[in-house]
Parts: sequence; C-alpha cells; structure tokens
Amino acid sequence: MKKRVLLIAVAALLAVFTVGCSFSASTAKIADAIMTNSVDADGKPGEEVVSFPADAAVLYTSAKLMNAPDNTSIRIEWTYVTGNQPIDSITLDSGNIASRYIYSNLEPTQLLPEGDYQVQYFIDDRQEPDATVKFVVVAAENKAATTDSAYLEDTHMTSGIDANGMPMDTVTSVASTGTWYVSSILRSAQADTKIYYVWYDTGGNKIDQVEFDPQGATDVYIFGSFELTSIAPEGQYRVQVYINDATLPAATVDFSVSNIVANNSATDVKMAIYKQTEGGFSIRYPESWMMQEQTASNLAWFYPEEYAIDGESDINNVFVVSVKGSAAGYTTETALKSWIDETVAEKHENYTYVDQSIDNVNGRDIGSYAYQWTKDGYNLSTIDFLIVDGDNLYVVTFTATNDAFDTLYPFVEQMVLSFQIL
Repeated sequence: MKKRVLLIAVAALLAVFTVGCSFSASTAKIADAIMTNSVDADGKPGEEVVSFPADAAVLYTSAKLMNAPDNTSIRIEWTYVTGNQPIDSITLDSGNIASRYIYSNLEPTQLLPEGDYQVQYFIDDRQEPDATVKFVVVAAENKAATTDSAYLEDTHMTSGIDANGMPMDTVTSVASTGTWYVSSILRSAQADTKIYYVWYDTGGNKIDQVEFDPQGATDVYIFGSFELTSIAPEGQYRVQVYINDATLPAATVDFSVSNIVANNSATDVKMAIYKQTEGGFSIRYPESWMMQEQTASNLAWFYPEEYAIDGESDINNVFVVSVKGSAAGYTTETALKSWIDETVAEKHENYTYVDQSIDNVNGRDIGSYAYQWTKDGYNLSTIDFLIVDGDNLYVVTFTATNDAFDTLYPFVEQMVLSFQIL
C-alpha cells in the first residue's frame, strides 16, 4: 500500500460500546435483608439498625440466601442515594451450601456524607435487585470529628467557568469535543486539603486523574476540567471528586456525551455539500470556505481563506482523496498501520506521534492517526482519517498550525462525520 497524501496529525480517538441484556432463572432467593451493627463468625447478624453515624467505623448488611444452586453468584452494591453515588460492590459465591447467611461490610476512611443510602442484592446476572435495604447516615457521634473535615456542595457539570471561577450553568450532556467542566463548592477546607478529579469513560475505565490544590481556600467554587484531544464516543460518562486520600468519592456526577459538536461557531454555520463522482465520495464543508478540486486525481480540498498562508497550500486546510485499488488485501487495522509506518519513514522535522484509533462512525470503521511536526518554521498538527471500502482507500486529512487548530477542528469534525461513499 502506498501512502499518497502527505499530512500531519493531532489526536482522534473513538470507540464502540455495546450494552447487553440477560436474565437468571435461578431458584435462589434473598430473605431478611437488613442493616446490622455486627456480624458473628458464622455470618449471623446482630441487632437490626436503620441508621449509622457519619463517623461509624464499620457498617454491616446481612441477609439469608435461600435455595441456591451450587456456586450461585450474589452481587451486593452500596449506594449513597442522596448524592447519586455508587460506593462499593462485592460479589460472593455460595459454594455448595444452598441456604446460609451472607453479608457485606463497609469500612469508611473518612466521614460519610449525611443522607439516604441503600444496599441492593442481585442474584447471578439479574438486572433487578432481589432485595433492597435502605438506611440513613446521621450526624457524627464524635462532634469534634467534623471540625476539620472538608466536604463538597452543589457538584454538577457545567458548559463553562466564568472569570470568577463560577459555573456558567448546569448541564447533564456535553459535547464530544472541546473541554468538559465539573463545578463544586468546597467547604471546611484546611491548608493541606487536596482535591482529586477522576474521569471515567462509557465502559467505566479511568481516562484521566488530576490533582487540585485549593491552597487552603474554603467556602469557594472550585472546578475540574478534562480537555479532549479526540472525538469522545457518545454514551454515559462519570466524574468522581475525591478529597485527600479518601477511598470513597466526595461527589459523583454522571453525564452523557453526544457526537454532535457543541461549538456554536461550527454548529450554526451553513454547510455546503460537495460530491465527486470520480472519487466516489461526498462531504459537507462550511459554505464560507474555499473549495478546489483535481478530479483526475480524485482529490478535493477545503480551507477558510482568512487562514490561508502564502506559499503553504497544505496548511490550515482539509484534503479529501480516494485512492482506488490501493487497499486490496487490507483491513482498516492493517491499512492504518501501513499509513503510520510510511509517515514515520518520511522523517518529518520534529515529528511527534500523538494518537491512533479505530472507531465506528455512522456504521463504518474509520482509522485515525494524529501527529505533530514542523515545516518551514511552522509548528503543525495533523489528523488523518482512513476509510477502507473494498479495495479502495479514502483519506480525510486535516493539517493546521497549532494556533489555528482548536478554532478549525470543530468544523473538521463535522466534515468527517458527514463523509459518505457514493
């Protein structure tokens, strides 16, 4: 495979997540699920309780497992209902005992936030809980324990932060590009208080963790941000905020991501459609941009005139080309590897690899490759998008100076999402 277009790259990451459904026909049942103040060596609970103090050393839940087949799986999940925060989850194996006491305990490493909680029991892979136990956490018994304990209020996603560090609004859905923000009010912070923001993707995988030092400031708005260097797959995401070395989050926020670009300058612009019969593709582009083509080479390119650079026709623009027959015997994965290998072999000045990925966009696999380099004194970033269709290869390449990249990228993203093979 020959690499026919020379371009330069910075970050495009996509993924596909699927959710499946299942059920369990087990004869096992959960009975007498309670919260308790103790559990003995045989798992038998002590007194039933309905509340725990915020400074409780350990919390117990207990239940009877009845009529369980061998090796029945029981999942026990703890949730802070008031804060909509999952706390802990354990899975037990019943072994070969059909009926027995089972239990779970929670040992907090910091004061628990006051409010409503619940523990749910699930048998095997059932989606609905077989038992739910509700309880509350009340004020700490040791009042002195609350004196130096930092906590968070009003934690939520926002579309931006103003000059005073305050959230601009409250949102539950964010864009698939740009920067995500989560805001809180920090209370009772001390000089050594540290805040940790942990971001998770749609599969529950940690994608970033950042430490923030409020430097002793308290009763103030604080925020965490996550700057995307690629297109985030749509779906449900989560950010958790931890205080100091706590094992439980002080706040958890779930939010959704849409593949529609939320950059107003991009979404509000009028788009034109370009179709090339010779190349066998179509793509939408901002109507105000310039368009040029070489149909004999199955090539077209697009660029905003105000970003054009004299003598540098391959900078601050988007190239689209089809290379007929060049992908024979290739998959998206092997074509992407070959493309990267050939780019590296070109020995661009100050070449730096950034990222690569294979994603499904609009029902079609797209390989993406990002890197940075220098040309004629310009520091450049490029993203190459590769689409394999039978024996044919289609490439969409975006190259920009680093100071123009962030401005132009939302438009390029819309162009890539609109690409069609005729």
